[in-house]
Amino acid sequence: MKKLFLMFITVTVIGSVQAQTKRKSVKPATPATPVKAVSKTDNTTKTTQTAAPVTVAQPKATPKTNSFQVKGANLLNAGIGVGTYYVGLPFGVSFEHGFSKDISGGVFVDYSSHNYGDFYGGSSKLNIVYAGVRASYHLGEVFKIKNNKFDPYAGASLGYHHISWTYDGSNSVATPYDNSIFFGVHAGARYLFSDHVGAFAEVGYGVAALKLGATFKF
Repeated sequence: MKKLFLMFITVTVIGSVQAQTKRKSVKPATPATPVKAVSKTDNTTKTTQTAAPVTVAQPKATPKTNSFQVKGANLLNAGIGVGTYYVGLPFGVSFEHGFSKDISGGVFVDYSSHNYGDFYGGSSKLNIVYAGVRASYHLGEVFKIKNNKFDPYAGASLGYHHISWTYDGSNSVATPYDNSIFFGVHAGARYLFSDHVGAFAEVGYGVAALKLGATFKF
């Protein structure tokens, strides 16, 4: 009986020692790192983007030029005739539009009238009209002119001149003039005192050899 009691004590001690050895060999589990919750609004992830700076296109400056601008311009001459081929004080008007940087074209009309008074027992009056089309070549670049107010030009015209001579006397007097188509040439220059108004001088075939007057650009 005593032997059995000693064996029970021995087995109990050995079992207790083995249990303690197993406990020391088991490592405690590493606690899991807590995961931070990502907050969402309506299950939609919002991404903020920085808007790129907007570049505003600056208007290009109109290049300045030193020559007289013809293309797109309207040129009007109005003047009187000096050195007329007939009698009286003629006046005329011409209008041209610039179709390119050197060439313009348009129309013209010149008029002159003179009352001779008493002529072979009656009164007589002379009316002269020149009208037609004309074109001009502007010579600013040819002469390398660096002044945008000065415009020398030369050109040609084609038209019709109508001359009427009236006589109310009792004598038979023949009309000394004929009506016909004519071809003429001209040369002149204009100078602007402002952007739109100036003066011109022009020589050529027409109602007078020389015309002087005002010029307008618009």
